[in-house]
Amino acid sequence: MRFTGTQEAKLDAKGRVFFPSDFRRQLQADDTRLVLKRDVFQPCLVLYPYAAWLAEVDAVKSRLNRWDPVQAMLFRQFMAEVEVLNLDAAGRLLLSKRWLQQAGLSGKVRFVGADDRVELWSAEAAEQCFLRPEEFALAMQRAMNGGAAEAHTS
Repeated sequence: MRFTGTQEAKLDAKGRVFFPSDFRRQLQADDTRLVLKRDVFQPCLVLYPYAAWLAEVDAVKSRLNRWDPVQAMLFRQFMAEVEVLNLDAAGRLLLSKRWLQQAGLSGKVRFVGADDRVELWSAEAAEQCFLRPEEFALAMQRAMNGGAAEAHTS
């Protein structure tokens, strides 16, 4: 699964929102479960297809030593702060008030495809989650050049 693009949607009064049809089509027909988690760094929620979540857990688990008390606590917290959701018959997600508050979601929201996961942002916060075009270009240049940006002269 490779989720790409941005879709806007509107939360209803009960905290329901339509999961974008473009993204819904990518879910496995036999497993439409999504795992919801608050992002570690940004003020958004992250939705993983269940299979992608299992891969994420395996990756985290392989990097942590569960016999180290701090790392065991990290893993516990990583696993505890999730919820498995199912889309309803209409293709909607029901988000609890707790999740809505944690990410500052109300009214218009934005789904952002991020490879094997989908981020859910408030429309206002989503405007701030991207670099300006010139910053993006320079950061990509640095990343693709192994950290060293080259000056281009014409």
